[in-house]
Amino acid sequence: MSFSYNRNKFVAYKLGELNGDTVLDIGCRDQVFKKYIKGIFEYTGIDYNQDFSHQENNQSKLINHNLELGLPGEKQYDVINALDVLEHLENIHQLFGELFVKSKKKIIIALPNMGYYKFRLKFLFQGEISEKYIFHKKKIYDRHRWIPNYPTILDFIKENKPDGWIQKKYNFIADRKKKFITYFLEKFLSKFLPGLFVHEVIYIFEKK
Repeated sequence: MSFSYNRNKFVAYKLGELNGDTVLDIGCRDQVFKKYIKGIFEYTGIDYNQDFSHQENNQSKLINHNLELGLPGEKQYDVINALDVLEHLENIHQLFGELFVKSKKKIIIALPNMGYYKFRLKFLFQGEISEKYIFHKKKIYDRHRWIPNYPTILDFIKENKPDGWIQKKYNFIADRKKKFITYFLEKFLSKFLPGLFVHEVIYIFEKK
């Protein structure tokens, strides 16, 4: 039994039933987000250093592309989804702005709060925040370039969101399949100490 949604299911629920929309899923990996979307839609996924040749596309378009170069092509999409993607990019500000150019209806982004208490405890006792920040011996691409925390996430959105868009902010609590007491305790504490107990911040922007 699960006591909370994972973020892909949560976002799909907030989007509701789609009706012929084009969806661009940035950082799609194994296209898990697609499993939760409801309705009729045309799906395109983008990721980097991914071998999509062995995957069953199911009429989906999958693109191997380095987002440091921006979004590929000139095509616009109704919905652009970017969950835990922006913090991986050096050009985070540029790509964030481009999302609003390439989206016709909605944009979803999620940014992790690295001030979350479990990350703090892990760094205190183990000397690392997460595997995305390990000082590797060789260059890797799948790593975080930034360390966003709750107040800097809010400041980033406030400073960089263009006019003409309505935004909804969701303080996302870590997904729990068990330990429901912990989930509801964190949810309660997040109202008073979001910097410690919000796992990540999810924004849904809708064009006016």
